Amino acid sequence: MEIINEILYNKCVYIPFFLWFAIQVFKVVTDLVKNKKLDVKRIVGAGGMPSSHSAIVCSIAILIGKEYGFDSGIFAMATIFAFIVMY
Repeated sequence: MEIINEILYNKCVYIPFFLWFAIQVFKVVTDLVKNKKLDVKRIVGAGGMPSSHSAIVCSIAILIGKEYGFDSGIFAMATIFAFIVMY
């Protein structure tokens, strides 16, 4: 049970997840304003702007940089991973 708590309270897990959810909701709201039609499939669908994939990997890279230092190897790996995802 301790390992589950460590995962759930790890800010490198819950902050990107919350960010993903917030961006997906934002996509639904902007789609509603723009097209005057509610499309709830946008919450789980991929594609469109803003990019939830890019936001997730950028937030993870920044959180890792703040946690382990921006000169650490793990931050370098997270940043390269972010660039690959954003490409």
